[in-house]
Amino acid sequence: MENPALVETLAEMGLNKKSAALYLSLLGKSRMGVAELARESGIKRATCYEHLDELLQKDFVTRTPIGKRTYYSAVGPDKVLAAFKKKTAKLEERVDEMLALHERATNKPKVIFYEGKREMRRIYDDLFKTVGDTYSIFPAEEFFKSFSRQEYDEFDKENSAHAFKTRDLFIANPKLNRELRQMREKNGYDNKADKRLPDWFKSNVDVLIFSDKVALISLRDLSAIVIENQDIAELFKNMHQFMWKGV
Repeated sequence: MENPALVETLAEMGLNKKSAALYLSLLGKSRMGVAELARESGIKRATCYEHLDELLQKDFVTRTPIGKRTYYSAVGPDKVLAAFKKKTAKLEERVDEMLALHERATNKPKVIFYEGKREMRRIYDDLFKTVGDTYSIFPAEEFFKSFSRQEYDEFDKENSAHAFKTRDLFIANPKLNRELRQMREKNGYDNKADKRLPDWFKSNVDVLIFSDKVALISLRDLSAIVIENQDIAELFKNMHQFMWKGV
């Protein structure tokens, strides 16, 4: 007698319902021929052959010739489950690769959350690996509440050592802006350009735009999101250029 719940479970593992019914008919039997299996399952003999082929391909049954007849036996459910888990594990190993293909095809933004000073440094280090110009809106006063002058000096030296050009909009702070300009000139200024934003423009967020990424770094609580998407990065670059021309 067919067990609908078991048939449904096997269907979720990729079997159609007739193949599932044949497998369940074989369970508890040492082996069966096609004629006997057709009577047991209520499935036509010609149809049994088609579904037995599926069961053989998916390792749910084995086939044993004895004399002129062929008999079929069910593979133990534990072995079926183990094989299913193995196939699932292989899929899990490649899922990141497939997701990357899917995201490129759909242009879906990739968003990563970071937290803590060490994670912030990872974002700055990633900036140095970029190709092409970089853009920033930099709140120096808030930056120096978490990072030292020496750390900024090291970041700036890294900037000078790379071929890309930077365009930096500094949040207005006359004393710090002069200090930053001195450090930048000392480390090499050929690939850097900067402007000061109006006094009314306030922000605690360090904005970095590079390659196809936008990093929004909240320096107040040392948390950040990095959005990886070409269209979004282009939008932020255009906004930055609009602001650059206006100051």
